[in-house]
Amino acid sequence: MRIVTSPRFERRARKLKSPHDQLLRAVLRRFAADPLDPLLRTHKLKGGLQGYWAFSVDDDLRVLFRRDAATSTLIALGSHDEIY
Repeated sequence: MRIVTSPRFERRARKLKSPHDQLLRAVLRRFAADPLDPLLRTHKLKGGLQGYWAFSVDDDLRVLFRRDAATSTLIALGSHDEIY
């Protein structure tokens, strides 16, 4: 699967401080290997975010993304309240 990042996602990822930056890298490697890995808690979103998916980096940090058969586009990175 190909993973593409949006400028919004990249800006936010560059601002992360340790240990969140290292944790994000580890989670993205896991996501690249298996987007539906149970440890990521990947799930479809409903309502106004229908068509998007999200997965967890830690207890509060989330990644919002879209996916099709060949590509996942990482849209946003933020806390639970920022993303939803």
